[in-house]
Amino acid sequence: MKIGLIDVDGHNYPNLPLMKISAYHKARGDTVEWYEPLMSGHMDRVYMSKVFSFTDDYQFVIDADEIIKGGSGYCIETENGKEKYNAEKDICLPDEIEHIYPDYRLYGIENTAYGFLTRGCPRGCNFCHVKDKEGLISRKVADLSEFWRGQKNIVLCDPNILACKECDSLLQQLIDSKAYVDFNQGLDIRLMTAEKAEMIKQIKFKQLHFAWDRYDDGKIILPKLKMFNKKTGINERKAIVYVLCNY
Repeated sequence: MKIGLIDVDGHNYPNLPLMKISAYHKARGDTVEWYEPLMSGHMDRVYMSKVFSFTDDYQFVIDADEIIKGGSGYCIETENGKEKYNAEKDICLPDEIEHIYPDYRLYGIENTAYGFLTRGCPRGCNFCHVKDKEGLISRKVADLSEFWRGQKNIVLCDPNILACKECDSLLQQLIDSKAYVDFNQGLDIRLMTAEKAEMIKQIKFKQLHFAWDRYDDGKIILPKLKMFNKKTGINERKAIVYVLCNY
């Protein structure tokens, strides 16, 4: 088959589903390339992936027998200025693609691994679509070896890894990797314990960030931040707190 890929958001940040789709089809012996409307010619199938709902959809004619659209950008719709989850448009990758090692060469990535160890979050914040799309529980979905093979850097996209019951074993995998870890969705300081703080201290990172999404949680967050600082010695030079304002 001749497979075309379209990163609707652009190529500024690697699209994980497209890297997995590319790996799957290349393993089957299919031809995979970025779709270019004036150069690619006819395709058997074109995959379009969009992460952000505010990104305009692809505007060019696609010459293909089959077109498959997926990603949060298609199933999270904006209505009256608020995001709303549309389950009918949520196309999930089948397991044989979801759990394949990504084709990092698609984006020319050489020393960074991207992936999820957990999905879901118990918080249910009404500005966040994770509760609708992934569920009100943090659950383990993979081991680190599924998407990491010795790269120097790891980018974790988990919404709330500290809420997962297997959190300690997953943090240990990150410690053992000796790679620099970027928790790019932040860590839930409200769930911090002395034991978790000690494990995080052993992980290599350039900077940590925590989310203070609800102002009223200050009575919980501030003591937790102080405890984390005392247990780890990590201060404002290596850790920052994002505060959601005017929501």
